[in-house]
Amino acid sequence: MVFIRRDVGKLSGDWDPTLLWYARAVGVLRQRPITDRTSWRFLAGIHGFSEFWWKRDGYLKADERLPKESERLLYWDQCQHSNWFFLPWHRGYLASFEQIVRDEVVRLGGPQDWALPYWNYNEGSQSLNLPPAFAAKVLPDNEGPNPLYVENRFGISGNGEVVLNADLIKLDCLDEPRYEGGKHGTPPGFGGTPKSLYRGGVTGRLESCPHNVVHTEVGGSKQVRIADDGSRYEVRGLMSYPETAALDPIFWLHHANIDRLWQVWLDSPDEHSNPDKSHWYNGPDKLSRPFIVPQVNGEPWKFKVVEVLDTLAPRLNYRYDNTAPVKSQGNRLHQRLQRLGLAAGQLQNFSVSGALMVKEPETEVIGANQAPLDIVGHSVQTSVQLDKQGAQQVFNSLKSNVLAASLTPPDRVFLNLENIRGNNDAVLLEVYVNLPADADPTQHPELRAGVLSLFGVSSASRADQEHGGHGITEVFEITDIIDALHLGGITSADQLNVRLVSRAAVPAEDQITVARVSLTRLGG
Repeated sequence: MVFIRRDVGKLSGDWDPTLLWYARAVGVLRQRPITDRTSWRFLAGIHGFSEFWWKRDGYLKADERLPKESERLLYWDQCQHSNWFFLPWHRGYLASFEQIVRDEVVRLGGPQDWALPYWNYNEGSQSLNLPPAFAAKVLPDNEGPNPLYVENRFGISGNGEVVLNADLIKLDCLDEPRYEGGKHGTPPGFGGTPKSLYRGGVTGRLESCPHNVVHTEVGGSKQVRIADDGSRYEVRGLMSYPETAALDPIFWLHHANIDRLWQVWLDSPDEHSNPDKSHWYNGPDKLSRPFIVPQVNGEPWKFKVVEVLDTLAPRLNYRYDNTAPVKSQGNRLHQRLQRLGLAAGQLQNFSVSGALMVKEPETEVIGANQAPLDIVGHSVQTSVQLDKQGAQQVFNSLKSNVLAASLTPPDRVFLNLENIRGNNDAVLLEVYVNLPADADPTQHPELRAGVLSLFGVSSASRADQEHGGHGITEVFEITDIIDALHLGGITSADQLNVRLVSRAAVPAEDQITVARVSLTRLGG
């Protein structure tokens, strides 16, 4: 039997049987002890675990016995982020969860073909709302408390109402031609950069947005509560932090959609493909921790990437009801080439990615700011000083007469926010290039490089974690912004101004810093 994952927004009503059975099964899994590999909390711990926060949020009793240390070292805190294993690891993890939930659904008398739905939040204004079944505190017909509801889901507004912002979760990532990111994240790639044993890689475009952004928009920021004794303490939105995200039942529908978007990208008519490299599809290699998840009977399944590349593989056996290509407007540079009268076939060979170039394009840092940047308040700005020769090469490559005559791919330009550190994951920043000093950022979408969620920054900033304290690094392509400046009459530049804007003020105690802001050229 092939199991069909369906769009939650197109199910029959707020409490379609798919969701009602999901809620009932989640309720059973929550009753199982944390030492049970098929329990709700054990499965969540595979993604991430924090004893302090789990106790603070009421998911772990003070005297409760945890799984053995050897068990935790093998199974827990596995989540793959900021590297090219992000998508295949989460696919295996999601399949394990779905199969365990389906087994319980059947035990409870539910349908044998039950499959996890997905939250397609890019399907219009209604899809931006949290599915109603997750906001209800009780099950229908007074069946009891709703296991899909969690208190620590604050939303970006902080009032508990989860409504995503369509402008922050656009699917520009689907235009990225290559899965694998380049050296130092230039470009970041659709699926991320090759994993390093020494530091975290650069976040891939799908992971950066919408994945990270949705996590932050759902979980929201920290909240202050008052204890019975009058003392004040902080609680955090579960979805905003990797250590608690999988405790929220909406996590699994979010990741089902991210997994679906991988398939959408692969099914694109632009002939996208996964890496053809043995150390990826046979990964993780022998020097790395194995990918391991529990099966329905609690026994381990160790898997490699190659085993989860086909959703119809025996261990997975599912498909999505819709993986149709998403219509892309293309970036401004691509539209410019069309205006030059290039045919569709020429445009494909003229790929802005340079992926079809005969020789590998060179990477060059052509500018950087002078000091680390502290993120405090609603807006901060820094100037990136440009190397004159490197910047001139970029402008020269963008000249329309050169493009039309030779069909030489123009240089690609990337803005790098390097080694971002801090102690608050629930921060969203919009990144603008050359935004006028007195301008309203919302009126200048053409100058926005991208949206940055700091999901995972806390653990990445600690020296005892996998990232070794290096923080996270995000890379945004700004080729079309540079091209727009060029078309506006700028033929050379000594610097670019980069502004980071937060719709909610970032307090100084969050200690958010960017070690360096730099500009990279990728070209011939």
